[in-house]
Amino acid sequence: MNQLHIRKAGRADRALLAEFLRGLSPNSVYQRFQAYLGPEPKPALVDAMLPGGRHGGAVLGLVDQRPVAHGMWVRVGMARVAEIAVVVADTKQGQGIGTQIAVSLIADLASHGVQRVKVFTSANNNAVTRMVTRRAPDAVRERDGPTITYTFTALSTNRAERNTASTVAASAGDRARGWRRDSRTASATRRGGGRLDRRRR
Repeated sequence: MNQLHIRKAGRADRALLAEFLRGLSPNSVYQRFQAYLGPEPKPALVDAMLPGGRHGGAVLGLVDQRPVAHGMWVRVGMARVAEIAVVVADTKQGQGIGTQIAVSLIADLASHGVQRVKVFTSANNNAVTRMVTRRAPDAVRERDGPTITYTFTALSTNRAERNTASTVAASAGDRARGWRRDSRTASATRRGGGRLDRRRR
């Protein structure tokens, strides 16, 4: 896989994000939004996926300057809680890109004073379950019919990364010196119908 570049996204990226959404398969669209968008994403949805300021943020994952992933976080009201959402291009799923996007989002929201993270997903989304279990083993799991909401502290993901790094270093010896670990959606986005969902990361 060519190098993945993750950067912040803003309103200037409307056209790039719309292009990315057009390229998603119907299944990927449904997994992300719990609805079908049609052939052309609505401008209001694209804008909602590019929040900014203290109340939200967005990132794009690029390979060869083309968008292959999008992630966003939105603060829940005035609380120090945020929901995150991620979607990855069909051809790039299963390569860990979704996890890297999520890590970037959590680092950004933590820098804005957010302390707790919520992840909403389908109950049968095993990839998200594995990611949350690995990155936030202390997450609280709440099931509501066919969906699950995970809640965890932003700091818990950092602890999980440090623990993983220590384990790798102990088992890999000198090779570990070069080791690097890939470092609601709120009411606005719910108009599009969903939050974090990629079945394979």
